[in-house]
Amino acid sequence: MEKKEKEMKIKFKEKDNVLQFEEDYKVDILGTEYAIKSKSVKDCPYLNDVDGFADYTTKEIVIARFKIENDSFGNLASYMKKCIRHEIIHSFLAESGLTHNSLESKSWAMNEEMVDYFAHQTPRMFKVFEELGVLE
Repeated sequence: MEKKEKEMKIKFKEKDNVLQFEEDYKVDILGTEYAIKSKSVKDCPYLNDVDGFADYTTKEIVIARFKIENDSFGNLASYMKKCIRHEIIHSFLAESGLTHNSLESKSWAMNEEMVDYFAHQTPRMFKVFEELGVLE
């Protein structure tokens, strides 16, 4: 009997005019379990300077909780998903051992533009892969 994998999708909730995850999530990245969490700046001051980060030492991906305001993105959930993809790509690079060879922030494995490119284009790439049946 084939084991069915649990379908996991990030769900959001609005609480006190702040968009955050409904719960914390766990994901397997190249055999290593990572926690995916949304945190406030108060709980994680590092989020003052970034919208998210991947910490390969603690195996955590942290995405900022966003206050819903008039000047916010029109679709904050979509932006948070993009941030998750971005940090997952950083995590894959780290678990592949590539961050150890790229200790400078300007080197290719730590390059934010490159990671952003893949975070932005991955859904489109996977759509083409699925259409062609080449994911196996």
